[in-house]
Amino acid sequence: MGSIPRRSFLVGSAASLALTGSFSPWSTAAEQGRAKTISIFHTTDLHGHIRPTTTYEGLADVGGLARCASCLRQWRKTCPDSLTVDVGDLYQGTPVSHATDGLLMVDLLNRLGYDSWTLGNHDFDWGAEVLQENLAATNAAVLTGNLSRRGRSAGSFDGVWNKVRPWTMHELGGFKIAIIGLITPGLPYWLTPETLDGTEATDPAASLAASMKEARGEGAQAVIVTGHMGWRYKDDYANPVRELLRDNSGVDVYLAGHSHQNQPAWMLDGVLCSQASYYGIHCGRVDLTFDTSTGELVERRVFTVLMDDRFETDPLVMQVAEPAIATSQQELARTVCQVRNPIAGGRRGSPLVELFCEAFASTLAKQKRPVDGVFHGSFNTEEIPAGSLTVADCWELIPYENLLVTAELSGRELVEIVREDKSDRYSDRTLWPFALASDSAGTPTRFTYKGQPVDPDQRFTIALNSYDGQSGGRRLMKLRSILASPQANRQTTSIGTREALIDYCLDAGEIG
Repeated sequence: MGSIPRRSFLVGSAASLALTGSFSPWSTAAEQGRAKTISIFHTTDLHGHIRPTTTYEGLADVGGLARCASCLRQWRKTCPDSLTVDVGDLYQGTPVSHATDGLLMVDLLNRLGYDSWTLGNHDFDWGAEVLQENLAATNAAVLTGNLSRRGRSAGSFDGVWNKVRPWTMHELGGFKIAIIGLITPGLPYWLTPETLDGTEATDPAASLAASMKEARGEGAQAVIVTGHMGWRYKDDYANPVRELLRDNSGVDVYLAGHSHQNQPAWMLDGVLCSQASYYGIHCGRVDLTFDTSTGELVERRVFTVLMDDRFETDPLVMQVAEPAIATSQQELARTVCQVRNPIAGGRRGSPLVELFCEAFASTLAKQKRPVDGVFHGSFNTEEIPAGSLTVADCWELIPYENLLVTAELSGRELVEIVREDKSDRYSDRTLWPFALASDSAGTPTRFTYKGQPVDPDQRFTIALNSYDGQSGGRRLMKLRSILASPQANRQTTSIGTREALIDYCLDAGEIG
């Protein structure tokens, strides 16, 4: 996600864009009764959101798959020659989806007749076993070409993984439409090898080139790419969209995901691009108009629509989801402890950061994995107010399913790690319970531990979360490198950070 926090994204404004071919104008085909329009409807980054939710800017009662479903039904009535696709990060992100291991979201896509979905990075978060269950349950094609798994490439995987294909062809209204799927190459910078279980992201440009050649060779009259890589001001390691489309000519429409933007329409090297925000807050549409006599694509049009109260929550979606939602709400309402006084966060060394660190160390000690310290932040949470702390609050405090990782690090390496993190102005990560000494410029130079100076060669067992251990989205590359050395003895536990916080609070009964 570049250098901004994981919770902070920009959302663009709604717009649409139509492009007309240069050889056979749409107006001529329409006047002669030879125009035929094929539509592709798309969602992305649903993250398990079924009911209406709230945007990052605080706009409430928008989005959710249930509202998107009502929009899809309306569009299909007037556009029978259509496809429906999702561009990834389908199920991670909500308690109700987590409680069903994502199967509820896959079931809803099946019931709504989605034609394909593309794997996103968060679709791997809960491990290979969960992803395999969801692959087994899906009726839609799973289009993700730039993956390898244990020496095999997409389209030749073993078992249920064989459902993952680089591309597929659809014949609609007498025209051949190819859909090609790609995932962000950023996977190894967020997810541990244990979580990925032998799956690797490969070069998306090479995969697209191969799929394009095959699709055009089989007569594709339009090529749509569903890429879990999104709009950014400029390309980054996780979103190389400009490079991808610059190096591969012949793509007609690129449907983006991952970066949580509403970007209804933009152009890159002749490719019409669109991205339908996140959480179902927008639903996207592509209209492809062909000349029926020549088979030529003569117009491309893309736009997104805000899923506000103009769209009811779809009755079928709500009926299917309601039992799981009710159970989840009951669990989320459970109190885990009382907060005596407000606990301040939002900065390094804050009481909230120290609470997290102490909670993780305590849970690890209970499971016979004691550590000397913890390196962690608070996800920039400003404060926990006084009162009852519920399971729902813990989901707000720790919204990601990160595992705890332990490593044996020297005093010298700890200084290097903290120096690197200090360059991130958004970070409130703290090395707890170490005391930090800095020079006159504020650069960390040494630590004390339990009142004693830390020898540069002295080694300590430190806990951190799996996301940071993989580089924290390339913000912590020095940390990643240090943990990769044999001396670090890096170990990924099965303990989730959110579960560790809940466990600690239940034991404490009262905090703050």
